[in-house]
Amino acid sequence: MAVFTSTTRSKYQAKIHSPPTTAPLAEEAAGCGVLLAGPMRNKLLGNSSNLWQRLTGKPQAGSVTVAAQRFLRACHDHGIETTQIPRLLPEIKLGDLQSAESLLATLTPEIIDKTAQLFGIRTQWLEGIDDALYDYLAICKEPKRLLEHLGSLLPTHHQPLSCPLRILTTTLKPDWQDESQQLFAPILIEKVVELGEQEIKRYHIYRDGMDWGYAPTRFELKAIAWLVFHKLHATIPMYLISEAAMDDVLAGKTIPAQLLRGSLSTHPSLEDFVLTQEQSRVAKETDELPAVLRYLEENDLRNFTFTRQRVSAPLPEPPSTADNPPEPQRPPLKPGKRQALAEHWKAIRVAATAIWAREPLTIQAMILRLRQIPQLKATAFSDSAIRKHIAALAPEGIRGKSGRKPNQST
Repeated sequence: MAVFTSTTRSKYQAKIHSPPTTAPLAEEAAGCGVLLAGPMRNKLLGNSSNLWQRLTGKPQAGSVTVAAQRFLRACHDHGIETTQIPRLLPEIKLGDLQSAESLLATLTPEIIDKTAQLFGIRTQWLEGIDDALYDYLAICKEPKRLLEHLGSLLPTHHQPLSCPLRILTTTLKPDWQDESQQLFAPILIEKVVELGEQEIKRYHIYRDGMDWGYAPTRFELKAIAWLVFHKLHATIPMYLISEAAMDDVLAGKTIPAQLLRGSLSTHPSLEDFVLTQEQSRVAKETDELPAVLRYLEENDLRNFTFTRQRVSAPLPEPPSTADNPPEPQRPPLKPGKRQALAEHWKAIRVAATAIWAREPLTIQAMILRLRQIPQLKATAFSDSAIRKHIAALAPEGIRGKSGRKPNQST
């Protein structure tokens, strides 16, 4: 039997495994014990480390403990607390989450498959077979792949997310003349279900490793941004991450929820790179916009329309209880809930700017047009409130309060 000294153990760890690069991966290596939420859960998980974990820093590949650990990680990284799991997966009871043994006895192949479908992750990862969370998605020189995918995710039965396309990037100051690597990873966001006021999301990551300094991929990104902004009236926030984090994203080894935290109103946003100075005071790389428009024409994308349909099987909804009956339809969001009010008004201003660039509508006609766009949550407010936010954006000649009744003499 081999004896592992501290020196040989270090060499063995370096040879077999590289150190985890993210907090979730570190949590995966913490062991498997009583499965409680919070610090107590982490402490108990750490206390149950076995010999293999002490030698290598992670559970042995394919061991049954990996399935329990990865199941919990998938829930946690999607924002689900341990005590909320039975609401999402009613086959699992709170008693099943008291220990690793009780959870493992519950994780049937059917539950693993259901969990994989719920989060859009691979069953092979949940079962500990390999380390790739996601199937490979790529644009592959065809932006229509992503656009059609986005269209299939747009729901017809409730309001879509404000920003269904978001960007992870290694720079917030992309420059087409900069020869250094400037990586972009487009991610489509799909709302899976709601737990109270919390939205559980599924992430579709395009892993081409698109470099802004490489003209073909930059034009693909700009074409996508132009269509998402002008057709869906949706902004495209950008989030800065480290190169190491980008490596994990492009390898499909991380759930990007933590990386996408923050305001949906970012500076810059991807649509800033496909607007004119007249449309936006923060427009960037405007000299390249004519070439982007030609790219859209040459690739038959200028008239692309997003088909709103659901192509996948419906996802399971949380079970209803007598104390918490399901509501047929949620009312409009109130200011301050889930997203800052400023973000709602920014979406209104962005949409108005885009529409006025094409049509010389009066302000009142613009308000009516904006109310027809379900993504714009601020349309729940009064006409006068909307007018206050868009009047200054109207083209010259129609800045007055159109539709206002003249004073009547008595």
